[in-house]
Amino acid sequence: MTVQCGCCGAEITSTDRIDYRLNRPEQLIGVPGEQLGAPTGGLLVGPDGDTYIRCLLPVQLTGGTELVFGAWMQISKVDAMYAHAVWDNDGEYSNLRVSGRFANVIRPWDVLGVQAEAAVLNADELPYFTSHPLLERDWDRDEVLSRIRHPLPVPVREKFGEVWTIERTEGMRCLIEGSTVRFTSPGRTVTIDVYRDLTGGSPSDFLGAVLDGYPANAEHSVEHDGEELRHAFWLSEVIYGHEEQVFHGHVVRRGTMLSVRCVYRYPTDSAWAQHVLNSVRYIG
Repeated sequence: MTVQCGCCGAEITSTDRIDYRLNRPEQLIGVPGEQLGAPTGGLLVGPDGDTYIRCLLPVQLTGGTELVFGAWMQISKVDAMYAHAVWDNDGEYSNLRVSGRFANVIRPWDVLGVQAEAAVLNADELPYFTSHPLLERDWDRDEVLSRIRHPLPVPVREKFGEVWTIERTEGMRCLIEGSTVRFTSPGRTVTIDVYRDLTGGSPSDFLGAVLDGYPANAEHSVEHDGEELRHAFWLSEVIYGHEEQVFHGHVVRRGTMLSVRCVYRYPTDSAWAQHVLNSVRYIG
């Protein structure tokens, strides 16, 4: 599957390094573009004369993945003028060193406004942060990548309702609509809901109540594994004028259920839909 960068639209082919470009400093989000100055591709000037430089922040994740943020640092006007003067001179640019305050919000961390330093490590690239709290250790891969809603070139395990996790397949965007979460990519959609059962009934009773009204003649699959009940059935439906394959899956524990609905156009994607259900894990 082709995965495109959510920032620039370019195809992503690497899975050990993921580049993620943060568009603007937090303070300039929402400011009309005509009020901003951009003397180079890596410098930005706000309407009040505040100056920023874009630098690369390589965050090491568990599992050998490197997430490189194209992030902003607020620097002094003097440093900004010097950076502008040497930006196109390889020899002088290679010696560029700057310091200032980190100017972006990156979840799950609280790093806006922290002191940071950056230096040019390669004359063909933006400066790299050389001093920053996120450089000090490796971070949990799924905890970090699940905060990025754009398509990623690797699968990510997402957490739901504090007791469930499920894999978001590579190349899928994450959308949140109220209590419903959707993963989407061309030709594929996964809708995820978590339900609570306050009746105190068995998982089978809970599932039966949820399935009330669904076609009884659909192809059903039921598996019991200790305290867990897994159920799935398949249908063909006409959605927006096209015949689509629809896979309904449920994983039930006493008092809680995770429900997935996978919609896909090509029957060969049925294995992918089954994989989505198989990836559901109970962690409560």
